[in-house]
Amino acid sequence: MKRAVLAFVVALTTLTATVASAQEESAKLRWSGLTTNRFWDNWEVAAAFGNSFLGVSSDDPGKFKDRNSWNANISFTKWALPTLGMRLQLDGGQFQNYSLDPATYGDGLFHSPYVFVHGDILVNLSNWIGGYRDDRIYYAIPYVGFGVTTMNFTGSTGSKNTEYALSAGMLHKFRVSRQWDIELDTRTWVLREGSLAPEIRGGGKYAVTFSASIGVAYRFNKRHWTPALTEVDVAGYVAAIAELSEDLAVADAEIVEIAAVAAKLNDDNKSLKAQLAECNKVQQQPSTTACAMTEGVVFFNIGEAKLTDYAQATLNGYIATLKDGSANLTVTGYADKETGNAAINERLSEERAEAVKVYMVKHGIAAERITTKWVGDTEEAFTSPATPIVNRCAIIE
Repeated sequence: MKRAVLAFVVALTTLTATVASAQEESAKLRWSGLTTNRFWDNWEVAAAFGNSFLGVSSDDPGKFKDRNSWNANISFTKWALPTLGMRLQLDGGQFQNYSLDPATYGDGLFHSPYVFVHGDILVNLSNWIGGYRDDRIYYAIPYVGFGVTTMNFTGSTGSKNTEYALSAGMLHKFRVSRQWDIELDTRTWVLREGSLAPEIRGGGKYAVTFSASIGVAYRFNKRHWTPALTEVDVAGYVAAIAELSEDLAVADAEIVEIAAVAAKLNDDNKSLKAQLAECNKVQQQPSTTACAMTEGVVFFNIGEAKLTDYAQATLNGYIATLKDGSANLTVTGYADKETGNAAINERLSEERAEAVKVYMVKHGIAAERITTKWVGDTEEAFTSPATPIVNRCAIIE
């Protein structure tokens, strides 16, 4: 029994060290575009109950059904990759066989309890062949392992025996939720026949056991695998960032140009206010006397005829200088030739002129004082600076 306990401790220590070493650089490991998880992710604990059968000779006496008995097991599994896992299992149960030497031992049915502690390497064929899928329902998982078995430790059928054994089998997993699986485990293990009780030995060198159990497994902590960025993905992101940086540089340049135009408009607005003040000094009939006015400019976004907040603020200042006058006004719409085509730009310049007129009428300028016209992209409102943005406008004269 001491050898079984020692083997259990060694197997558990080896499993922990192996998994920790495999995941020490978890951010760098890859499998089919997936990153490995942390040490405490993708663990499973399972418990199952089933049937055991011991074969020692082709001449085993007794009916087949009489030579079947029970087994139960508990296991701990760590998946280092979607295709590779390591399991530590404690399997216990009972074999029952008739003796091949009834003259010596009698013709009764002998019961031989056992404990088998073993570590297994599991390969998830479903993920290997079909690729990792988080929504897969069935998994076929073959495995091989090595461990130590102890039999007859109750002293009921002979001396105590502890031997090493090899195991192999197929684990069938059926996923019922993100946390729970149903498992069907069919396995065999080979051991030295000398470890069996004398009553049930067959006279050969090795004995083979067969068992099947069904149970449940609980998966805890992180239960899935995270896609990793490929070199193609990273290159694409770098290229996208470079493109965005270029776009931001162009936008910054346009902002500088717009700021210069805004400064000029501010100066024009100050000039208009000064002229208005001068007109008010000499006006005898404010409602009928016309004052000389300089032109006003309203800028639009590319492809739009909608007045922005900035354009409305510009018009508000301009309208304030015109309400008390009677001069007729002409609103001319423009479009830049760098974007769109002639037909689109013709319509766009018309909509811009009409948008300015509607806003001015809404804010107190008589409609009969305003005439609109539009030139599309056939004329330029400004030739300097040489940028399309300055010709996306309407000019009031």
